[in-house]
Amino acid sequence: MVILDTCAIIETLKSSPSYTSKTANLMSEGAYIMSVSFAEIACKIRLGKLELGISSRELFKRYSQIEHVEIIDIGANHWLDSIEFVWDENRDPADRIIVAFAIKNELPIVTTDKKIKKFYRKVIW
Repeated sequence: MVILDTCAIIETLKSSPSYTSKTANLMSEGAYIMSVSFAEIACKIRLGKLELGISSRELFKRYSQIEHVEIIDIGANHWLDSIEFVWDENRDPADRIIVAFAIKNELPIVTTDKKIKKFYRKVIW
């Protein structure tokens, strides 16, 4: 299992994603997505910073139907986990939630985010 950062979700929609075939194979075995990633995508679409040709709700619906993908609804424990570790260089709540989940579950994160790569050693692309 892996956890997909928001950029990885967007990348999966491309006809030729840039992540490695090894990463693609790991993703096909199973992936977690934090619900906050869909909120991030929705915000970017609404602000005109992202065009996917699909609404964030439709994207959420499609991912919800993929057998090997589990969308994690974020609860109080996830939020608390995200603020209990020291990572002063990154205050982005989505990044912190994703990294906290990865740390707790010892999972690699599929991302190109340089701040995450610098902080967490189990990053793949």
